[in-house]
Amino acid sequence: MAIAERTTSTGAAGAQALGGAGRDRHSGAAPLDTRRYELARYHAPGPFEPIPVLVYRRTDLPGPQPAVVYYHGVTQRKEVYVDSHPLARQLADAGFVVALPDAPGHGERPTAATLTDRLRHSLPREFCADIEQSGDEAGALYDWLAALPGVDPDRLAVAGLSMGGFTAAVVGSRLRDRLRAAVSIAGSAGLEECMAATDSIAPGKWGPPDRSIDTETRDRIARIDPLHYPDRFAPLPLLLLHGERDTWNPPTTSERFASLLAPHYAAHPERFKHVSVPNAPHWPPTSAIVESATAWLTTHVR
Repeated sequence: MAIAERTTSTGAAGAQALGGAGRDRHSGAAPLDTRRYELARYHAPGPFEPIPVLVYRRTDLPGPQPAVVYYHGVTQRKEVYVDSHPLARQLADAGFVVALPDAPGHGERPTAATLTDRLRHSLPREFCADIEQSGDEAGALYDWLAALPGVDPDRLAVAGLSMGGFTAAVVGSRLRDRLRAAVSIAGSAGLEECMAATDSIAPGKWGPPDRSIDTETRDRIARIDPLHYPDRFAPLPLLLLHGERDTWNPPTTSERFASLLAPHYAAHPERFKHVSVPNAPHWPPTSAIVESATAWLTTHVR
């Protein structure tokens, strides 16, 4: 059974409405519009353990609403994607229910307390294991999301950033026939190249001291890396966004994946797009990335 806690906010405009609804609009005291947001915390049932999820939505918009699962990056947690950049809010304003799960081993997950130690021992092992578990949990997570009151089960999508971008690609391939669209930001495929090039693995950095990949992780990469199965995406509308200044995961990973995907979208070229975003770093996502992701999901899901 899912556990839920709810917080409802009117935002700044809503606060004005509560205090000045009866005042003269021409005085500037009355709001031009009022937006009401709900942020609810759940433990969704998963195949291995409960999945902690934040659900962010506008409660003043008509439903049922489409929904998107937005996966976060390594070392992060679901709350960061409400507080650090505006993509979740913009999607909610566009009429989406936004589900933000904690990745395995992160946030409220049972093994989160030892995440830093695991990453310092082997970033590739933890990174790839978390992606694989998220992919294995996706069916259960989307079953739960589709049954949530106010969600349209026929209009579902996936998005993710960094580790979450790789996860979104894995999920998109596995649930291709169930989803309306997918967006991968700053990561999608090419796990070995990412681990070989990332600037988080170096003396004085937070990652491990070397780039070694053990046999178990190489086998996992062979199973999960979308680079090995570009034929499993079309005709799902898929957007790859990658900053040209990304030093955590080089943009060449997305470029290579895009070249493999393009032939499979030859019959529907409008359903695939790869954008190298000028002057964009790995984190945080720039306004151009936020706007592009919102536009893609709105076009293909709304």
